Amino acid sequence: MTKIAFVMPDPQLVRVVDDAWKLYEKLFGKNHEIRYTVDCAIQPEVIVSQHFDADVIVSRGGTAASLKARNVLTPVVEIPITKSDMETSIRMAFERFGEMPMGVVGTVNTIRSIYFMHPDYPVPVRPYPTMSVNIRDLVDGMERAVADGCKLILAGHQTCDYCDKHGIPAGLIYSSVESVFLAIVEAVRCAGVSQVEKENSLMFRAVVDHLFEGIITVDRDNRIRTMNPAAAELLGRKVQDCVGQPVQMALPEGRLSAILSGDQNYTNEILRIGENNCVLNCVIMHDEGRRLGTMVTFQAAQSITNAESRLRDRLRVSGHLARYHFDDILGNSPAIQTAIRQARRFAHVDSNILLMGETGTGKELFAQSIHNESERVHGPFVAVNCAAIPENLMESELFGYEGGAFTGASKTGKEGLFEAAHEGTIFLDEVSEIPLTLQSRLLRVIQEREVRRVGANRVIPINVRIICATNRDLLEMIRQGKFREDLYYRLKVLSVQLPPLRAREEDMNLIMQHYLSYYARKFGKAQIILSPEAAAMISGYAWPGNIREIRNISEQLAVLCESDTIMVQDVAAVLPSEQPVRRVSGVRDNGDPSLSGLEKRQILEVLSRTKSRKEAAEILGISKTTLWRKCKELGLE
Repeated sequence: MTKIAFVMPDPQLVRVVDDAWKLYEKLFGKNHEIRYTVDCAIQPEVIVSQHFDADVIVSRGGTAASLKARNVLTPVVEIPITKSDMETSIRMAFERFGEMPMGVVGTVNTIRSIYFMHPDYPVPVRPYPTMSVNIRDLVDGMERAVADGCKLILAGHQTCDYCDKHGIPAGLIYSSVESVFLAIVEAVRCAGVSQVEKENSLMFRAVVDHLFEGIITVDRDNRIRTMNPAAAELLGRKVQDCVGQPVQMALPEGRLSAILSGDQNYTNEILRIGENNCVLNCVIMHDEGRRLGTMVTFQAAQSITNAESRLRDRLRVSGHLARYHFDDILGNSPAIQTAIRQARRFAHVDSNILLMGETGTGKELFAQSIHNESERVHGPFVAVNCAAIPENLMESELFGYEGGAFTGASKTGKEGLFEAAHEGTIFLDEVSEIPLTLQSRLLRVIQEREVRRVGANRVIPINVRIICATNRDLLEMIRQGKFREDLYYRLKVLSVQLPPLRAREEDMNLIMQHYLSYYARKFGKAQIILSPEAAAMISGYAWPGNIREIRNISEQLAVLCESDTIMVQDVAAVLPSEQPVRRVSGVRDNGDPSLSGLEKRQILEVLSRTKSRKEAAEILGISKTTLWRKCKELGLE
């Protein structure tokens, strides 16, 4: 469908357009693919706004000249004001007002035909050209005519309205059916010629309009030629209000207007637009050294963040997610609270961290909590167990490889774990197990912040924070030549010593009770609690496996317990018989590390707190006879 928009200066001329269109259809036949509209808008900016989707705009005089000067993308066809039209207009004005000196006021293309006339009128008829159709310019032309003694004004619609309001006789410049007919023929021709170009333009517009980035182009005169919906939304503008306008008028924001009007390219420039921080790129377009215009693309930083969020969702599926926070760490003892406070402070800087502690002390829990407390919380958390990766695969796993780099390698290559951790955190657990031959490669990655895939000849910049963990004495390994000293100091910029469970006596029963409750829910059982005697036995055990061991023991107790209370004999049944025990405060230690020694110390502790063996047996959950027998067996008679 071809749309032709007629913009006439006076409602009376609407009939002329209708008559001319009927004549066109009579001569050339009715074409259902062409339709027209008629509007009486005058101001060019109003016309551009209301008819931005027209294929051709048809207007006359100064309005047509102004639209052409605006360099709008829509073709503008001018209705010619011929000598015949001008003669008719003069005659009609004389018939209405009488023969008196006349001033013909308007833009050059409105009144140009008078310069080709040789009228033989009894009174002077003089032209008064104006700079534009702006009312101020038109009034200035009218006032010059009046000052020269003109008693009658011949002009366009705006000037005639002004004259009517101020009591000055004025006649409207007339357009004939013939003139409008000629314009229709030219408009249809223009529409036909531009059809292929329009289709190409529609394809281009579809691409531009569906881009997530905002796009604006301006021509050499700094008028906006293109603005897509994404740009209009970010700017809080309407496309039709901006296209064809000077940059400074359509976009009063100083910085963006200056970039569009300037002659400098920009890459990833940060620019505040409304409520958004945007990333902007600007390209100056040239043709043989001549500036054609400027194109800018920009995107809200929030949309970039959303894209990163979608990437994080993909990484979550791959397991690159930190689930734990400092609030998930159980314990009120001074030792663990000191470690938490220290780790929290370290989380807010970006330095490398070394977590040191025995197996099962919660090093990965601390690493995840540090990540979630840091500014990298929205990035991936990649945990690597260095002891679980075969030595011959560790390099390709950590740094990735190019396609076909070695036998069995994927043809498309593979991203390494350091690349997967970009903008986030990589956690190297059991870092002491990295082979000495690979430690120098890791040191270079830390220093240069870039990786080179196996088989590649290019480097890939990375931005990661490194958290390492070890349960071994790295300084002793350095002395033995098994760990690089320079790597050690690169990794141990900050360090946290995680306390073993035996140094956290106040936390043992709290942690045990937490896991008992967890497994009771998991196995569909009622709440399980520890008896005081069982709690005392747990506090007396050394827990060499730390949190991992206490969790395993809790699971066993939750499975085996047939009541809602864990008794001392239940604990004794699941604790390893050959593991050491801690010294219990206030009870003499006989130095026996076996389970029987643990039981003996437990009975001694209960007997020291009771007045009779009957009471002690009740606390221990056994009969008086059983207690007597155990005391005899353990030499406590």
